Amino acid sequence: MRFPQRYRKQGDFILHGGQNSEVFYDVNAMLTSDYYLKQILDRISKSDHYVGIATGGAIIARTISLEKKSKFSMIKDGELKGDFPSGKWILIDDVTTTGASLEEAVKIVGKNPEEIFVVLDRRTKNEKPHVSSFYDTY
Repeated sequence: MRFPQRYRKQGDFILHGGQNSEVFYDVNAMLTSDYYLKQILDRISKSDHYVGIATGGAIIARTISLEKKSKFSMIKDGELKGDFPSGKWILIDDVTTTGASLEEAVKIVGKNPEEIFVVLDRRTKNEKPHVSSFYDTY
């Protein structure tokens, strides 16, 4: 599935990981659309606990946790806010460019998630960590 053109911007951008890019995918703006948010939520599996990486991943994780009546925590400023997952859990982020923030989040929690879900995978191929994504660029 192609990323919606209205949330794709051309220019000269520096990404969170420090990389330069001619394309910026505005997932946070996309989360304000009921249509796209519902599409994203429908792709996320049921779980006992959702952990979102701030900010976009935390918004998604909180919303799906309310919908599925599950627990929610978030990773922010290098620490877990909320309960440590005791059972199956899913890690959620809005965008991954290198996978480093996902790997760091797993280290912070201290155990592997059942699944890692990202809205957009910007990596050149789905390597480690393996993710389920709504959109990808490879």
